[in-house]
Amino acid sequence: MRKKLIVVMAWVICAVACNSKKENGVPVVNLEALSAIPLDHSIDTLAKGTAFIDVTLPPNARIDELSQQELGLLKAAAYRFYHHVTLTDNQYKVNIKDPKSLHISDQVVKAYEQAILNTNHFADSMAKAGQTIQLPIVNEEYLNNLLK
Repeated sequence: MRKKLIVVMAWVICAVACNSKKENGVPVVNLEALSAIPLDHSIDTLAKGTAFIDVTLPPNARIDELSQQELGLLKAAAYRFYHHVTLTDNQYKVNIKDPKSLHISDQVVKAYEQAILNTNHFADSMAKAGQTIQLPIVNEEYLNNLLK
């Protein structure tokens, strides 16, 4: 059931992202797709460190078109960002007092914030349609999947 829910969420987020207006250089972020693609190098030090992360992707970039380097940067940024995300009343809440403390570029932070808004909107629309879904909790296991 959980895998089915994750696949549905990934599909909806991807569909919303594909239909939304693209801004030049802002990555389209799909956390489930990011965690599903393995890396050929370790990003533990980058993800858990304070080195500045900036990723500029071409407009309409798809995750399967990313280089391993770009994918690693997005995963490390997601790891840092999602440490500040909690699930309350089936809505994701972002608790970042100072985005600069993440050492991630503003456009990447905004892309992850937009992904959260899209996911919350999807959960709301499903609930209004009578098909309540339970969003997965962001825990250490969830985050550590990004490091692989």
